[in-house]
Amino acid sequence: MNNPDISKDFTIDDIHKIREYNYEKTKELSVAERSTYYKTKAEAFLKEAGITPKTVITENRKVM
Repeated sequence: MNNPDISKDFTIDDIHKIREYNYEKTKELSVAERSTYYKTKAEAFLKEAGITPKTVITENRKVM
């Protein structure tokens, strides 16, 4: 599936296109693979937007 064609006005239809695109990309992935897919996408978005997330280290895991 190709990247969704998003309008300049960003409408509810664009949100539906993005959700459908992500569903098609992830429907055959395992839970771990799906988690990695979304984490990678989120990190790329934050980097592009110039946002540095705060990282908190709890007992045995790192949380953003």
